[in-house]
Amino acid sequence: MRFPLLSLCCLPALLAAAAPAQVPIDLGSRRVLLVDDYLTESRSGLELRFHPPRRGEVVFKFDAPWEGTNNNFFRLIRYNGMIRMYYVSAQDTYDGGLKYGGRDTVACVLEGPDGIHWTRPDLGLFAHQGSKHNNIIWTQHKLDNFTPFLDTNPACLPDERFKATEAGGRKGLWGFVSADGLHWRPLSDRPIITQGRFDSENNAFWDPVRKQYWCFFRGLHDRTTGRQVTEEETHRPHAPNQLVRDILASTSADFRIWTAPRPLRYVDSPDDQLYINQIEPYYRAPDMFVGFPTRYIERVLTPAAMRSLPDPTHRQRRMKFNPRYGTAMTEGLFMTSRDGYLFNRWDEDFIPPGPQRSNNWIYGDGYLSLGLIETPAEDPTAAPELTCYAYEGRWKEGEVARRYTLRIDGFVSYHAYQRPGKFISKPLIFSGRALALNFATAAAGTIRVELQTPEGVPLPGHALADCDELFGDSIDRTVTWHDQADLAAFAGRPVRLHIVIDRGDLYSLKFGEAADGRR
Repeated sequence: MRFPLLSLCCLPALLAAAAPAQVPIDLGSRRVLLVDDYLTESRSGLELRFHPPRRGEVVFKFDAPWEGTNNNFFRLIRYNGMIRMYYVSAQDTYDGGLKYGGRDTVACVLEGPDGIHWTRPDLGLFAHQGSKHNNIIWTQHKLDNFTPFLDTNPACLPDERFKATEAGGRKGLWGFVSADGLHWRPLSDRPIITQGRFDSENNAFWDPVRKQYWCFFRGLHDRTTGRQVTEEETHRPHAPNQLVRDILASTSADFRIWTAPRPLRYVDSPDDQLYINQIEPYYRAPDMFVGFPTRYIERVLTPAAMRSLPDPTHRQRRMKFNPRYGTAMTEGLFMTSRDGYLFNRWDEDFIPPGPQRSNNWIYGDGYLSLGLIETPAEDPTAAPELTCYAYEGRWKEGEVARRYTLRIDGFVSYHAYQRPGKFISKPLIFSGRALALNFATAAAGTIRVELQTPEGVPLPGHALADCDELFGDSIDRTVTWHDQADLAAFAGRPVRLHIVIDRGDLYSLKFGEAADGRR
């Protein structure tokens, strides 16, 4: 049934009539990533489709004398026109897997202009084998991890503009500060967080939306009771797979005093073992957190399974130091949250081990970098893309960092292909004067948008039939109706979106100013 179009003079009465049954979402001009049904009241013919990144080129080889066989915990930060990649370097197995360890872990940094070309800055801060010509930014006995971030808190002191979390030889998680991200000093003589397990990448940041610091780090719970397990309890007898690695969250107003840790919860995911978390606000929608945890699996390897895996000789050698160095495997995942505690986790691989090569299907696959950066597409006329990195080849000399690329906002989409699909939003209130979509269609595909009252009546001049077809592939296309984009008359009043997708994907939407300057 078609509703009659009404004149604009009737608009105030139309929008005010019959108060909606639910409180509208105050969307303002926030971008919404369509990774869940946060905005959606109903949909049909559409699926939420997961989009893993594309495996790209090797961008760096870790072969300096101070870089061992485990270079990981990548942290990306844009600063002063350059991109920094922080990492820690440890010596795991070497000499063909016959030896293990033998030196302290070091924290280092790479620099590059574009996310593709990287160099080691000669910092002269710490000596290795008698020389300070290296890119080491911190080292200490039994260092395990060192994870910096650029503090965007407006109240941050200039000499604490960079902060970091560190763990290793001392109990607890320690805070560090720096004016330039290269010269570091401890925040205090005591740890900032003491409850939890910190033998992983411990990730802190300032949240500009909620006006607080977050820190995400590893925990351990009992699968049968769900209770967090203390360090002492881990040494007591347990059934196989009874203790599960998980992720904890703590918050702070000043980076010094932190709340008691809370375990993350998941909407409908299994109780998997999770190592690093890689959680941070998504830069184009900072009210939403994205995370890239690593799933950890220990397998019982039969002789046949051992023979079928890459380089079984090296695997068996390193198992002499610890059996799980050969039986454990890892893979990267993706998850999102709108409150920092409850996450939607996609249980498909974001970074899979991939086809068998000489150095994969190991404990070390799928550890994704912390931080996403925009990089130019290969074609300079195309839209930029997101870049992240994972390391490959743990346990052996010559480990590398590989680049992965993804469409901007392109983690998940509302997808329709075999037949048109549609969704109707919950009532919402927006600000601005235009609506822009991030979408891609087939050559024969199309997307149309209708604005409705909270009761589902099409707004004058903005029904589906009035919408100019959207087709193509764009990360920021303004929606028009009869070649007009201006929605200022509807701003600040409850409306619904009715969007129909035919042979296409819709990744995100945002109200605001028109992308092409239309009014």
